Amino acid sequence: MEVFLHKICGQPVQPPMSMQLRRCTPEQAPAVYALQNEVRAAMPDPEQFVPDTLENITAYVRNDLCIGAWQGSRLGGYLIVRFCGRSAHNYAAFMDVPRTEWEHWANADSAIVHADFRGNGLQRLMLEAALPLFPKKITHIGATVSPQNQYSLHNALASGFAIVSRREMYGGHDRYLLAKEL
Repeated sequence: MEVFLHKICGQPVQPPMSMQLRRCTPEQAPAVYALQNEVRAAMPDPEQFVPDTLENITAYVRNDLCIGAWQGSRLGGYLIVRFCGRSAHNYAAFMDVPRTEWEHWANADSAIVHADFRGNGLQRLMLEAALPLFPKKITHIGATVSPQNQYSLHNALASGFAIVSRREMYGGHDRYLLAKEL
């Protein structure tokens, strides 16, 4: 899916710059991992985002879904969606959803956009690109966001997510749990 960026480094660009949103391959997992670490290191409070290991990211790319925002060979953003089924990792487990319904839920596990490409709605666009690739049985998406990460929270709410609750997750980190019905 081709999208057009109207801002680079927060400044308007003319003509708009093209990016491709496409499913990442397992061979691209190191680029996803590197972008995760680069963006997290530049955050004012890195605790707002709990990083994943290269091994986990590779497994998610291979077994679940990762949409990358590519400008040529440069990865400028990604969205990982996990299909956890009845696993305790399913965000539905923390929202009092009956276990029999968990297989109908997906986790919007992480979304990262490099600072150069922010302000173009890439988180929302990557979710839109991912939705047609979901298994037919998926009817809901869960997500978590740090209450201090106002940018990601704003993007999630603008994408149709609603705050369900607030709780400690990931070893004591304060998080909103969000849900979106498809």
